[in-house]
Amino acid sequence: MLIRQMVGVTGREAERAVLEGLVADVAAGRGGSLLVEGEPGIGKSALLAAPLAAAGAAGCEVLFGQCDELGQRLPLSAMTRLLGVPPRSSDPRHAQAAPPRRRPPDRAGRDPHPGGADPMAAATEQLLARVDRLCASGPVVLALEDLQWADEATLLMWRSLCRSAAQRPLLAIGTCRPVPRRPALTRLRWELRPRGGRVLSLGGLSEASVSELVGVLAGGTPGPRLAARLGSAAGNPLYVRELLGALVRGGSLDRAAGTVELPADGRDTGELQALTDVVADRLAALSAGAQRVLRTASLLGPEFSVADLTAAAGGAGLLAVVEEALSAGVLESAGSRLRFRHAVLKEVLHETIPSALRAGLRRHAVRELVAAGAPVERVAELILPAVREGADGWEWEWLADNAARLVHRAPVIAAELLEHALRRTDADCPRRHVLANRLAALYFRTGRADRAGELARSILLATSDRELVGRARWLLTSIALRAGRYQDVEANWHAALGDPRLAPPWRAGLLALLATARGFQGRLVAGRAAMSVALAEGVRLDNATTVGYALNAAALIRSREGDQGGALVLADRALARIGDDRELVDLRLMLLGHRAVALDSLGRPREAEESLAHARALAERTGPVLLSMSLVRIAERYYEHGRWDDAQTVLDEVTDLPQGRWQLARHGLRALIDARRDRLQEAAGHPQAPDTEVAPPTWPVAASYRIVARSLALERTGRPREALQVLAALLAPAYEYDTRRHPEWLVGLVRLALAVDDRHTARTAALESRRHAHIEPLPATRAAAQWCRALLHHDPARLLAAIDHHRTVGRLPDLANALEDLAVLRAASGDRDAARAAFGEALALYAELGAVWDARRAAARMRPWGVRAGIRGPRSRPASGRDALTVTEQRVAELVVQGLSNPDIAAMLLLSRRTVETHVSHILGKLGVRSRREVAAVTAGTAGTAGTGGTGVESPGRAPVTVRGARSAPAPSARPGSRPSPSRNRS
Repeated sequence: MLIRQMVGVTGREAERAVLEGLVADVAAGRGGSLLVEGEPGIGKSALLAAPLAAAGAAGCEVLFGQCDELGQRLPLSAMTRLLGVPPRSSDPRHAQAAPPRRRPPDRAGRDPHPGGADPMAAATEQLLARVDRLCASGPVVLALEDLQWADEATLLMWRSLCRSAAQRPLLAIGTCRPVPRRPALTRLRWELRPRGGRVLSLGGLSEASVSELVGVLAGGTPGPRLAARLGSAAGNPLYVRELLGALVRGGSLDRAAGTVELPADGRDTGELQALTDVVADRLAALSAGAQRVLRTASLLGPEFSVADLTAAAGGAGLLAVVEEALSAGVLESAGSRLRFRHAVLKEVLHETIPSALRAGLRRHAVRELVAAGAPVERVAELILPAVREGADGWEWEWLADNAARLVHRAPVIAAELLEHALRRTDADCPRRHVLANRLAALYFRTGRADRAGELARSILLATSDRELVGRARWLLTSIALRAGRYQDVEANWHAALGDPRLAPPWRAGLLALLATARGFQGRLVAGRAAMSVALAEGVRLDNATTVGYALNAAALIRSREGDQGGALVLADRALARIGDDRELVDLRLMLLGHRAVALDSLGRPREAEESLAHARALAERTGPVLLSMSLVRIAERYYEHGRWDDAQTVLDEVTDLPQGRWQLARHGLRALIDARRDRLQEAAGHPQAPDTEVAPPTWPVAASYRIVARSLALERTGRPREALQVLAALLAPAYEYDTRRHPEWLVGLVRLALAVDDRHTARTAALESRRHAHIEPLPATRAAAQWCRALLHHDPARLLAAIDHHRTVGRLPDLANALEDLAVLRAASGDRDAARAAFGEALALYAELGAVWDARRAAARMRPWGVRAGIRGPRSRPASGRDALTVTEQRVAELVVQGLSNPDIAAMLLLSRRTVETHVSHILGKLGVRSRREVAAVTAGTAGTAGTGGTGVESPGRAPVTVRGARSAPAPSARPGSRPSPSRNRS
């Protein structure tokens, strides 16, 4: 090992200094990231050896791992080896990385439900959380070699670790070869430098460094002939070492007077021109038995267990072979496993096997591993290259028997194997339809809905199996429901009615989905009828899935009818019925969403936030699609409560939304925040957003965001009548659910109608608000109805109840709007002192929200009454320093100072680990520091200033504020919404 370390540092003084600096930084609490790239044998691994040892001696926890070519289709294979621990470890930090348990398949090997949680997403989140907790205990160094062979999930996770390394005492070191050039690795290189990371590209050693290396390895300075011979190594340390070894074995080196030289008579292994030739010459020195076993080992990848090797190569004489390979430096220990000391050794052994023989040996090794009970993912990664070379047929039998476990443990490799199987099995093969069903469910779970639907339709055309037919129809209906294509849900139901192959349990379940679709469409009577039949049938069959989906539809319908208390009871009943079944995670997320809406409507915001936090934690274990949908729901709530920075942070985490209403909701919400912050260009952007005019209004709230944002944009540009025309679309019956959920939109409609003297529209909107309060007599709807009447009848007293309500529940945007309206009404009645006080508080809240447009509108409405904004008061948040931190960032900073890890902070503030990670990144940037330790010094003395426990709600009492930035656009309508002529006197 000493010689290897010396080889690694010879000629690498500058690179070694970089590594030593990074190790010193992480030991001091400052994280970093490094990518070391270079050709095979250039010395990447050897360069890391001494710094990693020094990191361990300095008290860092050092974890080392390696990727391999076979593992590319085994998600997180490298990361689980890097971070994985024995399953019965007593270390509580390790327990966090344990794989999730899931309900076993039924007797036929089928999952109880075609959807379900994604264990890879769960494992990724658990592994990232484990890194956070390890870092909370002390500095951590992660070293992962051969990233060019990493699977996609590992690369994504590694990029995430590198992006966030500066937030904690974490040094992430990766190595890779220049080829193959993968897009994900290219992105990693691009991302590192702007974030303070380093990239080291190792080239060949200089002649002087090669001479120094020969002195270390051969004990002398190379003579001119030897130096010329070693020139063929192009400065590659491994090549130099192996070539010297070959010359020694061939008796071709002479030593004299401190010089090592080739003999003058020309004795030399001149035929060894390439590194592979040199390595092959070295391997030829091993016994025939060792070469045979090592060739078999090369089929198992660069790292393998003794059990794998025993199963594939046989146990006779294996111990002696392993000892010989270890002594020769071909193999080395990797914990409880073995690995090739260098990838080139494996590659040369692999290429010495004739291709025809290689396929046979691989199949034999796979069969032996299956017989030995190897994990399905291990078998699958060896089967895949075998089937590319030609399958015997038994592979598909194995796949059919093990697909249920494989798609959950290794979805990428499972998808490729299943696609191979479908291409190579006959259309009338019964096994084909089982495999197609498994693949369709996998694609639905991972977001490839088009391919999932194609496979489901092919099953319906080709099989009479009642179970497979039921699954295919369920899948097609679920795809349509998730995408908001409710007419397709109805069509699938009518097709199912005429299908004699459909079993009663599936028919009842589809009826529950139909009831849900009708609820979203607002067809409440028809939806209730379908729900009642489905629920009765589910109870009769004792089928938790059908009962759960029927109760979900019932909760949705109750919510649409205005009975939020009843909706909450039904949602809780459904959650209790389905329990923690991981296969019903999609349903559980919908129920938690209904629950949050009901709790918010009932004036129980803390419980609503807890429900959404539970949903987010569950969604993080299901994959990017359901997680992104949950994040949009969370962002909606943050918007409503004035946590606009948090809403945008969460929306930035969204990666993979279904087309249709979810995309529209995301972009519409962004547009609405941008419009209220007077970022007109950004609000008009979002080109990926679907057009509101073609979006069905049955997509709950999603289309309304764009309507409100478009109306605000028109009002801002001095076109209030056009703005009113756009906003009046919300009076249509199709948008009733939206305006009940957001009663403040009808208030805004009254305000805008009065501003353009359209009292008919104002009265219509006020009556609609009053009707909503009668249907759904909740605090929010009653407050909105009083608010509308206050504006219509110029009665400031009626506004006080709405102000008290919004102050109590912490809905800062609505509170600020109500205070603005109160100021206008007080000024119109001649009470300018009261008007000034309400106006100042409204402006202070707008400043807190960053609601530049709202503040400009308020100032324009107050100007005719002679009331202007004060000169002093809260100003816009600065870009850097302690005052630049948002309320949530202040609270996160407090907990960082206390030494909590990101997962622990997330649990305390009901946020996700990813959201906390983003906040910590913003905190470091705004404070201009490099580590969590430095945050404490900068924020000293700020404890207790972060508001109320992370809810984002502070006491709204503020002094008046001067509003700037009103030059570029026409002023809003100055009409205050009241008849009397304004005073010309100014206060």
